[in-house]
Amino acid sequence: MSTLQEHLDAFDALRDDSAASYRWQATHRGGDHAFHVVVSCLVHGNEVGSLPGINRVLTALRSGELSYGGTFTVVIANPEAGLADRRFLEQDLNRMFGNLDGDAHECRRAAELAPILATAEVYLDLHQTILATEEPFTIFPWHADCWKWARVLNAASACVTRPANQGFALGGQICADEYVRDLGKPGFTLELSQKGFSQEAEDLAFKAVCNLLAAADRIARGTTTLDDEAGQCPELVFWQTDHRESFVDPAMCLRDGLVNFTPVQAGEVLSAPGTPVFTAPLTGRLLFPKYPERDASGAAIAPIPSEISRVITQVPEHPETAWV
Repeated sequence: MSTLQEHLDAFDALRDDSAASYRWQATHRGGDHAFHVVVSCLVHGNEVGSLPGINRVLTALRSGELSYGGTFTVVIANPEAGLADRRFLEQDLNRMFGNLDGDAHECRRAAELAPILATAEVYLDLHQTILATEEPFTIFPWHADCWKWARVLNAASACVTRPANQGFALGGQICADEYVRDLGKPGFTLELSQKGFSQEAEDLAFKAVCNLLAAADRIARGTTTLDDEAGQCPELVFWQTDHRESFVDPAMCLRDGLVNFTPVQAGEVLSAPGTPVFTAPLTGRLLFPKYPERDASGAAIAPIPSEISRVITQVPEHPETAWV
């Protein structure tokens, strides 16, 4: 399997330096209309699996196999962390878009990326989960246009959402897609698969971006509307977070084998044998289970996540009517 450096080299060979404001930026200009699609990958450095799919898109655009009449920009957000096989070098880049004046590597990078993201008519952030996931999913607070664009991708039926006034991060931290939504434009995340290179992640990234560009082209040319495009694609299944299990004791530990979207039953023991007991308070699916590194005594090594897992449930009513 190819290395990250090889995929970065391939990206480098495909990019056009003539007007790039950022080192790891590739821009296609179709010249027929101004609609700007922006896609990012490696916002978390070790979530590398989308890059081969992105390179396939750029190769197809360069060869003419794929066409797009507007402007399409891809940014590799944190390749330095990727090459170090780390999520980030100093601070989580996907929390830094409210701190564009900071000195950390990721703060400086957010300041470089923000002007690019601000030019997007629609923004897609490609991620992967730390652990495996039973299925890919989109994630964003309820936003009607994000919902429609997520349907257009036709890449994931599951959508993890929440009321529009609920943030994702704590303490004023702002994610990349949230930064775009705060500017009044659709920005959302697609979680492809478990982090790392895989054919699944490559193919899904390629499919999602191709579908996004094709729909954006038709909409910009006036031959269809976003409503019509979304209406021709399958509806999403909406999930919401109903419980967050706080990581209050370093000895807390999930039992083996739990991944994203694992079904759980109310009262089911989620903790590993011999560790502080906690159970699923309701029936649903697990999201973002954490297995941090541990010391010789079995205690989680700092920094300890604020939560060890979440339980999500299906939204009982379509968010379009439930959360207006």
